[in-house]
Amino acid sequence: IMGESVLTREDVLQGHRFNDAICAASYPIDLHHPVGGDCTLEWCDDCYDIPYRCLLPKGIEGLLLAGRCISTTHEAMASTRVMSICMATGEAAGKAAQIAVKENKMPREIDIHTLQESLRQEGVYFRD
Repeated sequence: IMGESVLTREDVLQGHRFNDAICAASYPIDLHHPVGGDCTLEWCDDCYDIPYRCLLPKGIEGLLLAGRCISTTHEAMASTRVMSICMATGEAAGKAAQIAVKENKMPREIDIHTLQESLRQEGVYFRD
């Protein structure tokens, strides 16, 4: 599913920050080779943000993406596919849905600062 934003290899390796971050993540790009059982690891120097826009599918209202379904390139998915990051995107999607229902809005219409504050109150780490 193509999202409003697509997280890329460069975003991961360069530790990009996004104003609509829903969490910070830090796991290497871990590409498993299709033959031979080996893998290629590429490490970033720090962590990177996952933007809320990666949870918002283009052209579909009322749906949020989470876990391995968020909008990324193949290389970025090799980092975001791990459980801790999947759980963080799931928590963000759940909080966003809660806010959208409470405010009678579509998920793309909610205020990102309200979502971020709600996530902070639950202990989600953000790079400030």
